[in-house]
Amino acid sequence: MVDGPTALPEWAQNQRPHLKPLVIGRFGVSPPWCDPVGEIPLSIDPGPTFGHGAHPTTQLVLAEIDRLIEPGHTVLDAGCGSGVLGIAAACAGASSVTGIDNDPNAVAWTDFNAQANQVEVQASTRLLSSFTKPFDLVVANVLPSVQKILASDLCRLVSGHLVLSGIPADQADNTTALYSGHFTETQCTHQDGWVAIVLTP
Repeated sequence: MVDGPTALPEWAQNQRPHLKPLVIGRFGVSPPWCDPVGEIPLSIDPGPTFGHGAHPTTQLVLAEIDRLIEPGHTVLDAGCGSGVLGIAAACAGASSVTGIDNDPNAVAWTDFNAQANQVEVQASTRLLSSFTKPFDLVVANVLPSVQKILASDLCRLVSGHLVLSGIPADQADNTTALYSGHFTETQCTHQDGWVAIVLTP
């Protein structure tokens, strides 16, 4: 097994034996030490970051990417973690994928996983406020407290669909309200107490 880009803390080492392949729509997410699965296989080593595929919010967003992505789309993953969402979009035909995260470890592991899947994700710790050109698809799988920080910039940067997750079901309405006046809710899906919300301008 290839070493990752950063050292693993003990908790990350301990979770590795428990990571298993799973399939969401066309996407199959598996750690690199397991056989690939799915129509579009993704090899993802989360290292010390979020996004190995088992969490309901990751699965909800992957399902929406599978439904919404079209060849040639430009995609922004706000809070990219392991890079799994952006890599999925790239593997499904996006023409360019940008990932941002305030954790340099996340940027390193996104780069590592993108290379393993032979796709390009432009990952960085760049501030969302520095972007000016809108994206066809924006995904933000982050907690509601972070949604409050990102909302005004996300409102500027979506030309097609905005997929929000990382949201407990009982906070869905309050989170959607952050985007009222800019977007219309077109879909809300639930899994194990979490939701993913799809908004369009």
